[in-house]
Amino acid sequence: MELRSSLGSVATLALVAVIVAMLVGQQLGQPILFGFVVTGSMSPTLEPGDGFVAVPPVLADDIEEGDVVTFDARELQGGGLTTHRVVGETDEGYVTRGDANPFTDQDGDEPPVQESQIVSVALQFDGELVVIPSIGTVALALQGAFGAVMGVLSGLPGGDAVADGNVETLMVGGGVLLLLYSFAADLLGSDRGGRDRSRSRRGATRAGLVLAVILLLILVPATASMVIPSGVNEITVVSSESPSSNPTTIERGGSQTVTYNISNSGVFPQVAIIEPASTGVEVAETTHWIWRGQSAGTTATIHAPDETGVYYRSISERQYLGLLPLSVIVALHAVHPVVAIAAIDLVIAVVVTVVFALAVGFQPLRFRDTGRDTSVVDTVRRTVRKWL
Repeated sequence: MELRSSLGSVATLALVAVIVAMLVGQQLGQPILFGFVVTGSMSPTLEPGDGFVAVPPVLADDIEEGDVVTFDARELQGGGLTTHRVVGETDEGYVTRGDANPFTDQDGDEPPVQESQIVSVALQFDGELVVIPSIGTVALALQGAFGAVMGVLSGLPGGDAVADGNVETLMVGGGVLLLLYSFAADLLGSDRGGRDRSRSRRGATRAGLVLAVILLLILVPATASMVIPSGVNEITVVSSESPSSNPTTIERGGSQTVTYNISNSGVFPQVAIIEPASTGVEVAETTHWIWRGQSAGTTATIHAPDETGVYYRSISERQYLGLLPLSVIVALHAVHPVVAIAAIDLVIAVVVTVVFALAVGFQPLRFRDTGRDTSVVDTVRRTVRKWL
């Protein structure tokens, strides 16, 4: 029964985490872990309301024909996030199309999709998209229900302040509180039956749980500090008949040199790797080691095509915590950015685990209280009760 209950709790928490991640992504305009579609343009691969695993571009392989991507459209349905399949590639960007559409997006008003527009790549195994059926429908239903509750609150005395809050933000906050409550309830739940026989085993488990939480609290922001600033920066270039004082307006067939700056406002040294991400771009110095509070810069040469018009040039920026030798990070980056990030995270995890083992150990976490062993959780509970 305990195993079944634990598995049920894990499944519930996983479902809540999925929905919260989807709503956070919708709020930020950046899919986090999961995304979903609301139209039938990707049918039958993705029906309206179906979800998918959203992989950040920095962690995905090179985008190829057949990949399903979520990009920030310029013209489609007035602009905004669109999930379509890559069906081709030109010198000016990717050609995309919904599986249910007879024409490509570029047959309409949407220009070729640049790497800087792509916010996620849908996870595939053996060429098949990993689909989470109807999960988006659940999220939208909860969002609608929550909006209805906010509408009721707005009609109550003093309810306007709560109802005026953004629906998605309030839902995300509620989901996070639910996750925290579930974790606290499991950690602080009262022990019944067999307490003396299993005390040591539970205490040891809690020590491992404490380490897991510490690793989570450290690795998540550490990984975010490397993933979030990384990406592809787009430069809009106008190829004109004559030169201009505007650095992004270049005489056709000519070039312009621009400065690319990187600063480190974090605690640890930072490694920045700046590379061309499209045709028509050259970067002078690609690798930079930046100490805390310092900055570095390089120059990029932007080339304009021989034909006049508006074109897009892209520069890739990858940032890593400088916790490994520069040559090692560069070599791992050359394999794949995710390999470099994983190696740095592994170093952090090993150091934190060793420090934890030396300082705390993995023995049951107890204090000595009135001549008998009392667990940390019981001590905290009794202290809280005294205050209440």
